Amino acid sequence: MKVVVYVHHMEIGGSQLNALELARETAARGHDVVVLAPPGGAMWDVARRFGLDMVTLPTHLVWPSPKNMAHAVSAVRRLRADVVHAYEWGPAIDVALGPHMLLGTPAVVTTLSMYVSGYIPRHLPLIVGTRRLEQEAATIYRNVRLMEPPVDTTTNFPRSAGGTAVRARWGFRPDDVVLAVVCRLTDDLDKTAGVLEAMALVERGGWSSALCLLVVGDGPRSDDVAARAEAINAAVGRRAVVVAGALDDPRPAYDAADVVLGMGSSALKGMAFGKPVVVQGERGFWRRLDEESLPRFLEQGWYGSDGRGVAALADALEPLVRRPGLRATLGTFGQRLVADRFSLAASAGQLEQIYRDAAVDGRRSALSLGRTAAVVVRDTVRGRLRERRPRG
Repeated sequence: MKVVVYVHHMEIGGSQLNALELARETAARGHDVVVLAPPGGAMWDVARRFGLDMVTLPTHLVWPSPKNMAHAVSAVRRLRADVVHAYEWGPAIDVALGPHMLLGTPAVVTTLSMYVSGYIPRHLPLIVGTRRLEQEAATIYRNVRLMEPPVDTTTNFPRSAGGTAVRARWGFRPDDVVLAVVCRLTDDLDKTAGVLEAMALVERGGWSSALCLLVVGDGPRSDDVAARAEAINAAVGRRAVVVAGALDDPRPAYDAADVVLGMGSSALKGMAFGKPVVVQGERGFWRRLDEESLPRFLEQGWYGSDGRGVAALADALEPLVRRPGLRATLGTFGQRLVADRFSLAASAGQLEQIYRDAAVDGRRSALSLGRTAAVVVRDTVRGRLRERRPRG
């Protein structure tokens, strides 16, 4: 098959890494794949390392983009694509109103957000990342598929990036308990708020071991995070918080950690490295992954909402900091779960079948496309085009 993939941006993040890894696996299965992506971002280094056929789009984080639509139409024509795959709601608009509407090319959409945007046309095959979202979306969308975020376990596994020796890269001592968080530093899903809560916990002290925090990622809140880290380190008299910035290969951060903090694919990546994980969400949510909490995360995804902030994080971490044996036990628990349920190879096979089905059944719907176009035009004119929930 011939596939065009459209990625929403190339900053560090789970959705775009998912797109690139699955594009690489699809190409490895003998298919022709071209990836469209806007300029800038550390994920371009990942794409080059993967050897992907990349096309740089002219417009970054602006939707709808007539220029990006034209590039998508051109790529589909040049490749004679069987299907075009949009990741997240912005590219879904450009794909739906571009090559799908104009050329009739079948389209597929993936969203790894915590809800489905109302800008995604309802007739397109929709891939979501959680069981709960699959059930909710199925009441509105015609064809919903569940694909839990995959992890490449051939490159992400314990000691694959240097093991404990890599801790020296950031000045951590052997007896430090290192918390690591890898995320984009943005207000989306309260990611930066969670990082600041973890920093507050490290500053508070009172732990039996020296607690350190490693923050990997960049974004619009990078300067705020770096300034707070500097203030905390000055207050406690040691380098307790290390802000490493963006890494095109964040595996050393996972390898250096004793405990991983995060949500979505970052939590899964920590599990692949055999690390215990504390899952972060919005509005102060923190919960340790263990046998008791697992059913909840399998249902709603590696995320949550509403909690007690720093107090909840302290409760989740206290036994992990105090008991190295528990860290090892829960690390093994998570690693086995990822190997059994979230392998990249299995997801690539599932995606291949979704593409085949779309190529056969992916007809245009004038009603659905007309509804999408009307809403997009209305919200663009009003200056209110942003992620929105669908209405029944």
